[in-house]
Amino acid sequence: MLIKVTSANSLLVLLRMVFSLISQKALAILIGADGIAHVGNFKNIISFFEHFSILGTANGLVKYISEHKNDKQTLRNLFSTTFIFAFSASLLSFIVLFFFANKLNELIFGLSKDFEYIFKLFAFVVPFIALNAILNSLLNGLSNYKLYSKVNIFTTIVGTLLIVIFTLNWGLIGSLGAIGIIPLVHFLFIVFFSRRLLSYIDLKNISFNLSFKKQLLSYGFMTIIVVLSINVTDIAIRNLIENEINASTAGYWTAMTSLSKIYMQFLAALFPLYILPRYSEIINNIEFRNEVKNIYKLLIPIVFLGMMAIYLLRNFIIKVVYTNEFLAMSSLFKWQLIGDFVKFIALVLSYQFLAKKQVRNYIFTEIISVLLFYGFSVYFINIYGVEGIVIAHVTRYVLYLLVVIYILRHSLIGKVKTLD
Repeated sequence: MLIKVTSANSLLVLLRMVFSLISQKALAILIGADGIAHVGNFKNIISFFEHFSILGTANGLVKYISEHKNDKQTLRNLFSTTFIFAFSASLLSFIVLFFFANKLNELIFGLSKDFEYIFKLFAFVVPFIALNAILNSLLNGLSNYKLYSKVNIFTTIVGTLLIVIFTLNWGLIGSLGAIGIIPLVHFLFIVFFSRRLLSYIDLKNISFNLSFKKQLLSYGFMTIIVVLSINVTDIAIRNLIENEINASTAGYWTAMTSLSKIYMQFLAALFPLYILPRYSEIINNIEFRNEVKNIYKLLIPIVFLGMMAIYLLRNFIIKVVYTNEFLAMSSLFKWQLIGDFVKFIALVLSYQFLAKKQVRNYIFTEIISVLLFYGFSVYFINIYGVEGIVIAHVTRYVLYLLVVIYILRHSLIGKVKTLD
C-alpha cells in the first residue's frame, strides 16, 4: 500500500513541483524578493484558516472516517458534528477577516501597505476552505489517493495560471488576490471529481448533532494551538529578518522555505493519505515498530539522494526558479536540507501522537519545536545573519527528534504492548 501511494503521489508531486516552480519564477521576476516576503505572510494567514475553518479537526476526521467508513449512521453523526463546527468557525472567521481587515493589515503587512480589501475578499472564501477540509478528509480517510491526486493536479495547474495572470496584470496585489481565491478553485474541482463519494456524507440526513464533539475537539484543540503558533512564528521570523537585516533578505528566506515546501510535497502527502490511517489501525508497539521500519527502509534512501541532488544543483535551481538576484540564498540550502531530513525522520514517529490522539504529547512537542525555532533564530541571527535562521531550523528538529524518541521509547523498544 505504501508503494502504491508513493507511486501515485509521485506524479502529483512532480506536476505540483513544476507548476509551483513556474509560479515562483513569475513572482521572482514580477514582484522580487520583497514581494515574495509579503506573499509568504499571506500564505501563513491562509494556512491558519485552512485548519481553523473546521476547528482543526481534519486529522480527527481522517481517523474516524477510516475507522467507520462502513457504518453509515456513525458517519452521519460524524459529518453532522463537523458541519456545525465548519459553520461556526466560518462565521467567526468572516467577522474577523471582514470587519477587522484594517487591523490585520497593520499587523501582517505594516502601516506602509494597504491590503485591507484582500482580507475582505478572503473572508468570503473561508466557507469554501471549510468544505475543502471536510472533503479532503473524506478522501484521505478512504485512502482514495488517486482521486486526491487528480483533484490537486487540476487545482495546481489552474492556481498557477491565476497567479501568473493576476501578477502580470496587477503586481503584488494580483498575487495576493490569486492566492486568496485558489481554495475556491479547489472546491470546484473536488466537488466535480468526487460526486460519487458525496454519498458518504449523506447531506439529506445532516442534523444538529454534536455526538462527536469530544472526540473531534480533542484533535481541534491541539491542531489550532500548533498551527497558530507555527504561522505566527513564521511571520515573526520574517519580520525579525526584515528588522535586523532588510526586506529583501526576508524574501530570500521565504524563497528558501517555499522551495523546501515544494520538494517536501512528496513526503507531506503521505502522512494524511497513508501514515495517519495506517497508524490508526495499529494495535500494538511491535506492529508500529515494523511499520516505521518499512517506511524508513523505503523512503530514507530516496529522500537522502533527492536532497543531495538539490544541494549540488542549488545554484542552477535558484537561477531556474528565481533570478540571479536570489543567488544570495545559496548559503541557506545546506542547513535547510539537513533540517528537513531530520524533520522527516521525526514526523514519521510523531504522527503516532495524532493517530492515537495523544493530545498532550502532540501539543508539547510541537510547541517546544516552535519555541526552539524562534529562540534559536533570535540568538543565531546576531551571529550568522540570515544563515542563523536555517541553523536554528536544524537545531530545533534535532532536539525535537530526541524528545519524540524519548516519549515513544516504550513503543520503539521492549516487549509487546497494546497501544491506546
